Amino acid sequence: MNIHTDLCILGAGLSGLSLAAQLRAEGRDVTVLEARDRSGGRVLSRGGYDLGPSWIWPHNQRMLALIESLGLNIFAQHATGRLVFEDASGMVRRDLEFATMGGALRVEGGLARVTDTLASGLGDHLRLACRVHRVLEDADGVWVLTTEGRLRAGRVILAMPPRLVAGLGVAVPDVPTWMAGHAKLVATYPTAFWRENGLNGDAISHRGPLAEIHDASPDGAKVGALFGFAQVGAARQPGLRGAAIAQLVRLFGKDAATPDDVFIKDWSTDPATATESDLTPPSEHPTYNALPPTRRLIFAGTETSPDNGGFMEGALAAAEAAHAALQLVAD
Repeated sequence: MNIHTDLCILGAGLSGLSLAAQLRAEGRDVTVLEARDRSGGRVLSRGGYDLGPSWIWPHNQRMLALIESLGLNIFAQHATGRLVFEDASGMVRRDLEFATMGGALRVEGGLARVTDTLASGLGDHLRLACRVHRVLEDADGVWVLTTEGRLRAGRVILAMPPRLVAGLGVAVPDVPTWMAGHAKLVATYPTAFWRENGLNGDAISHRGPLAEIHDASPDGAKVGALFGFAQVGAARQPGLRGAAIAQLVRLFGKDAATPDDVFIKDWSTDPATATESDLTPPSEHPTYNALPPTRRLIFAGTETSPDNGGFMEGALAAAEAAHAALQLVAD
């Protein structure tokens, strides 16, 4: 690769893709580079089930507007029934009338339909499996050194977590990457049998290996699915699948013993998401701040957005801020 482009976006997650789509619509010369062999970043769906973020909330106006503009459908997270609680000793309660994600919304077919649709509009302007090693800014532009060779850009938009940006030789503060140290498991079933038993699919466990569980069934629940966030480090231990299924049996009954499929994504082992520092997740949601642009570099990852930073809405807010910065910075 030996390309010259006006604008180069590093990262084909939600922020990078939405910004690229807007810039392309304006007729700008844009190239998007993505280290993974797929688009979407931390948005990942398998078989229509989300292994990354799952929910949109009614106050996420940017996400709702984007979904509508792409012609996709949303539906309400199932919230009817009782929550299951398991304490550290293994005692289980099924009498709690509470839905932890009541009011949340999901995208029909999985959230990757959003990023896949955005990516499909970029054509050859999106290069997958192109890992960037170094970003070198000078007075006239930026050299981007990749596994495919060098790219020369007028400006570079870094639509990726700051900890990964630091690995490219760019000086940035140490900012935690939200959920980078976590893993997620989805188990699918012929039916959402827990609903028939008066349960809503929510569970909180202090025994594990899944700490938090929710109903992941498609709209209409013609089939059923449960997903859980693994306790930190659990996915790095052998036997997560078996231990998680045994836990689902404890919580939801014997029908949970034979899932049709089990999908697992350990984000902490994904080098395009996590660094060694992310193996110790923050104890609470960090306060994220904007990173000021240099003359040629603009930051656009969700962890650089003071508005909903770390979330999908924050990714779109970061893309908005990057677009505004491009208009302000002149050659």
